[in-house]
Amino acid sequence: MANKRSTNFFERQEQARSNCRNLVYLFVIAVLCIIVAIYFAFRLVRYIYLVTEVIKVTNTSRILGKTAVFSWWDPASFVLVFITVTLFILVASLIKMHQLQKGGGAIAEMLGGRLIPKNSANPAEHQLLNVVEEMAIASGIPVPVVYILDKEDGINAFAAGLTINDAAIAVTQGALDLFTRDEMQGVIAHEFSHILHGDMRLNIQLIGIIYGILVIGIIGGEILESHRISSKSIVLFIGGILLVIIGYIGTFAGRLIQSAVSRQKEFLADASAVKFTRNPSGLANALKKIGGYIFGSQIDSSTAKQASHLFFGESHSDFLFPDSLATHPPLMERILCLDPSFDGIFPKVKKGIAVLQPLSQDIPASESNRVDASALADQPVSTKAADIINGVGKPTAAHLDHSSVLLVSIGDNIKQALNTPEDAANFIFALLLGKDYRERELQLGAIQRSLVGKGNKDEALRLCNLTENLPEDQKLPLVELAMPQLRSLTAIERRNFLEIINSLIRADEKTTLFEFSLQWIVQQYLIPENEKIFGETTFFDVSQVGYQILITLRALANAGNMGNADAARLAFSAGVERIPELACKNPDYSYTENINFAEINTALKKLAYSSFKIKQMIIDACAHCAFADETITVAEAELLRVISLALRCPLPPFLPQAYAQH
Repeated sequence: MANKRSTNFFERQEQARSNCRNLVYLFVIAVLCIIVAIYFAFRLVRYIYLVTEVIKVTNTSRILGKTAVFSWWDPASFVLVFITVTLFILVASLIKMHQLQKGGGAIAEMLGGRLIPKNSANPAEHQLLNVVEEMAIASGIPVPVVYILDKEDGINAFAAGLTINDAAIAVTQGALDLFTRDEMQGVIAHEFSHILHGDMRLNIQLIGIIYGILVIGIIGGEILESHRISSKSIVLFIGGILLVIIGYIGTFAGRLIQSAVSRQKEFLADASAVKFTRNPSGLANALKKIGGYIFGSQIDSSTAKQASHLFFGESHSDFLFPDSLATHPPLMERILCLDPSFDGIFPKVKKGIAVLQPLSQDIPASESNRVDASALADQPVSTKAADIINGVGKPTAAHLDHSSVLLVSIGDNIKQALNTPEDAANFIFALLLGKDYRERELQLGAIQRSLVGKGNKDEALRLCNLTENLPEDQKLPLVELAMPQLRSLTAIERRNFLEIINSLIRADEKTTLFEFSLQWIVQQYLIPENEKIFGETTFFDVSQVGYQILITLRALANAGNMGNADAARLAFSAGVERIPELACKNPDYSYTENINFAEINTALKKLAYSSFKIKQMIIDACAHCAFADETITVAEAELLRVISLALRCPLPPFLPQAYAQH
């Protein structure tokens, strides 16, 4: 694709943090330029004001006298402008950043998006949801909510969010109407690469920063719209014109920052999408359609200008410097990287409706090379411990094949149980129902108190019968498929839902690993911790979180070797040895079949605030702990998934050797 140095997930995250610091520097420079421009505009307006006031007097010598003593440099005025403008821009940026902290869904709605319901009757929307679900499972991240920009005829898409827990995918109506499944898959894979590589947070930081420096021009435009030219308002009118001109300085600076940050990331996202789908023609054809379409990738919404760097294609062109300030690489360059044989002639594209594959075939071809998803848990995995680190955030086409088979293997009756928030809630309840009569009676009593699903214990029982024979390795993916529906619950409904889940788990006075994993996932997705736009890394040294790392490794060793204390001890040692700062202290190990999940939960919350260098050590140590016996159990895979999600280091699912052979 391009000769770029290969980096793993953790290096990309550190690069994103470095880019964030660079954004701050560029922001400061832009603000200083705006301050200087506003200062001289202020002095010019004051000069004009003096002239208009004195012009009323017919004595020309008095006019000349007044203007002759006027000074363009006034330290007091400069300090006043400096403080006022700086505070104004900072407050505007902070307000915008606060709005953006609501997650990817809020950003999609800000840009005119409509949430696509799971039970949408539109076949194209249903196919889009299916593509997103496949890729989320293959990537090891929560299923993003999906939006459609109904009023946009241009072909475009974007991903937004602060973390993998609150991500949203949005596509324009033009893309939905015109893309084939392969083309849509290529574009969605491109957007997933932004999610997996930490680009989303940087992009949101950029929106907040750019809004602050664009707001000057916005105010100038409003002044011009609200005032007619007259002798009484001539000064204000001129001030509005000057603010619009100065606003273009902000626009220019904003576009410069956007283009500096965005261009290279688009090439990297294209390359990642091809590795993910193993289908360069899908993405290349999507780009060709943009080139041959009358609307191209343009976005009409004026609100979207501040977020032009989010989009898959160039959404707005600068009218003075369209090439220099483009937020995306030239279309031809991107296509030639994917299809070197392209002759540069774009096929004409007419507005219409895409040809959809039947839902029964809504997965990639080569069905004969597949394995039954229900047998995956019984096969040896192809992954080695040393491969885990480089696999974080880098799903492959084999992972996509696996997720496709998994989704197809799920019965329609179960899929329909995830269509609405009420159905999804009952489905989660069903997964937690025990087999003991007394325990189940307590649980059904708790379900009757649910505000979600209307306390329908009969529906929970029906779904329990449907899910009791599900393979263990399919249950957590189904939980995550239910999350987009549950995110639409109100705050009161969410609290009630989590209380019911707690009651269901406590009914037998013990917690299993699956129950802990389910509870943790639901809590993280429905009541996430307060995310800050610029993040909050607190721990930079292993010694600060060494105790929490040991708690995590002990739990993983015990969970994967139930009934075998010696094997558990070897697994724990294999993990500790990967972190020299801990290994040199010869930490104690104690085997127990009663894992303290409350202790693990507390440890993971603290580890989440570690630097990515430490997170890399933790994931590597956990991988060697789990693979100490060269196999991995469902319990180990579940706990590893929770650990990786807690650290926001998306770990693709482990594949059986059968996939490595195709």
